[in-house]
Amino acid sequence: MSIITATTNVKEPTSVLARFTLKGKKAVVTGAAGGIGRATSMAFAELGADVAIVDIPEKLEKSQKVAEEIAKRYGVKTIAVGTDVSSKESVDHMVEEVVAAFDTIDVVHSNAGIGAHGDGPDMDLEHWNKMLSVNLTGVMLVDTACANVMKAHKHGGSIINTASLSAHIINPPYKDAPAITCYTTCKAGVLHLTKSLALNYAKYGIRVNSISPGYIWSGLHQGLPSERCDFEESTVPVGHFGSLDDVTGPVALLATDLGAYMVGTDILFDGGVTIY
Repeated sequence: MSIITATTNVKEPTSVLARFTLKGKKAVVTGAAGGIGRATSMAFAELGADVAIVDIPEKLEKSQKVAEEIAKRYGVKTIAVGTDVSSKESVDHMVEEVVAAFDTIDVVHSNAGIGAHGDGPDMDLEHWNKMLSVNLTGVMLVDTACANVMKAHKHGGSIINTASLSAHIINPPYKDAPAITCYTTCKAGVLHLTKSLALNYAKYGIRVNSISPGYIWSGLHQGLPSERCDFEESTVPVGHFGSLDDVTGPVALLATDLGAYMVGTDILFDGGVTIY
């Protein structure tokens, strides 16, 4: 009796280093004036990409300083753009400005996000709507506007959305504070938005994925009481918060050809918080 086997086209592995590059690529990072966005902008630049530093208009001067710092350090072209990601008009203008400067867009880190004190079931509707408009609608507006450039230019690309461990669990409440409600809802929405966009854009060679950082020392912790931070850190099995270095690796993987077969994927890195 003969055995029928499948025919495969097994190829030898190629160079990891050769695929770990963004040389010649054009990148957009939102929420890039500080914290995670600044770190990933630096990572993209170190890998060879020209980078648009995008943040709210009120931070334009800070964004310009970040852009200048990155250009000087890595020898790439950078621009700073003041943008309200919750506004379609503002996002469309940002994309036009980036294309005018760089000719196209290859990589996007849709990272802009906000929190709100008093986030819970009884929070003000105004704050609820504001957070949704930035953390969820803003991701959709940036992703689709940039994807339309990639489609029009017929070269594919990589879009990376910032979700959160809060997309996977409800963060343990601190003392008598309510369980965070809006932020977790927004970030859970980012996961499904990512998968939906990934399915819609895969045929154009556009990969859409997300990252879910755990507790990372970043701009979101500014103004929080040290006791609150200590409480959050106590819930992390490895015993400490993550650093910006813990974010740049997963983002760089998804941005480069090392992540070429990753579509609609979420990378969760949280020091073990979601093991429970």
